[in-house]
Amino acid sequence: MVDVIHDDPPMRDEIARGFYPAFEDRWRRAEVIGRWLMAAFIALNVLGLFGRGLFSEWTRANPDGSLAVDYEPVTRFGANSVVVLHTRVPPGGDRVAVTLSTELANLFGLETITPRPSAWEAGDTGIRLVFPVRPGEKTVMIRFAGTPNFRSRVALWARLDAGETVSWSQYSVP
Repeated sequence: MVDVIHDDPPMRDEIARGFYPAFEDRWRRAEVIGRWLMAAFIALNVLGLFGRGLFSEWTRANPDGSLAVDYEPVTRFGANSVVVLHTRVPPGGDRVAVTLSTELANLFGLETITPRPSAWEAGDTGIRLVFPVRPGEKTVMIRFAGTPNFRSRVALWARLDAGETVSWSQYSVP
């Protein structure tokens, strides 16, 4: 058993025996707080707050499911990010036309589009892209890659020529 001479300040006998109650209590409290902070940081990473994680990719679709988008709700400024559109091919169609919000090109820092559009037109509110479709294809996946150059929330949308629209928003953090 360790004899505590008094609580504060330590006496030479307590330091010699290796026990200082006030210091030991503060040290234990700091350890517990540090462990909780580390656990919270790891949980936020797993959830995708600081990059790609379990819930870092969301999917939005229009009511009839003819147009869907996979995106990262939280992106990092200047880091690579991908938006993927999934759309159905019109019956007997040989192409798919998608109109995108101009913010996707301007603020999202659009760098590549896969597959390449065969034609595009820039308008006041959007950019219309036309993609060729192989005979027999029922769906088309269009991948947009870019580096966000905004530091806040931006509202984005995509629309098919038939009028089906899907909207989503992304946040960019430093």
